[in-house]
Amino acid sequence: MEGGGEMGVPRFHLVALLGAGLAVALLVAACGAAPGGGTPTQSATGTAGSSASASGSSGVPAGMATATSLAAWQQSGTGTQSIDTTTGNPKPPSLLLPGDKQSYVWADLKQAVNTFTFDAKTQGLFDFFFGSTDAGQGYLFRIDTRGGTSYSGFAATNSWTSWDCPQSGPTDDPASTWMHIVLAISGTNVTATVTWPGNKEVDTFNGQMDGCSTTSLSGTTFTTYTPSGDAFGFTGDALGATSDTWIANFT
Repeated sequence: MEGGGEMGVPRFHLVALLGAGLAVALLVAACGAAPGGGTPTQSATGTAGSSASASGSSGVPAGMATATSLAAWQQSGTGTQSIDTTTGNPKPPSLLLPGDKQSYVWADLKQAVNTFTFDAKTQGLFDFFFGSTDAGQGYLFRIDTRGGTSYSGFAATNSWTSWDCPQSGPTDDPASTWMHIVLAISGTNVTATVTWPGNKEVDTFNGQMDGCSTTSLSGTTFTTYTPSGDAFGFTGDALGATSDTWIANFT
């Protein structure tokens, strides 16, 4: 099932929220479905929130989730999210999303967060939700390591378990390799920079199109980023038992 819509090629979600003023690590296991899929999605609408102002000593907005505990994350799905005390980048713990079942974690600071950074290692794929309502309607940035026509990039979401997929984008993101992701929001634009040893790729939101043929947004061009809310999180895609995702150093 992908995006809660396709049976046989599972994809499931995990999203994040944690403690006050800490910048630690978050690691998620998320694996995904074949390109295309998801349930009918609606374009995110709303007005941009104000910049986050409350912050801890580390500069992270108060209440930001991390990967050292599940205490402040909202959790759901049929999978069991966990803190992995043996895996991290470079040291544990990290947030683990199982690849065999749907799971997701999410958080809402009730204020805009304009920059997200985290390290991720996936055996398949995962989605990072942002600019979303508490129900998960908004946007996602995907890392997909399956190659072929399974693209990394931006797409829209209808809920934590229903989303579209990128129509185009990078196809060479490596599996089982730690990558560093920085997602920066500036007005109506979003840029995601992904780096791993010897490589760097930059994906921009403007002009991005949805590519899942089974959703209502198929072929829709996103010209500007218009958030539906201030929630964010991670999802995993039940691609299989060997398709876990780890998230670390989430700030």
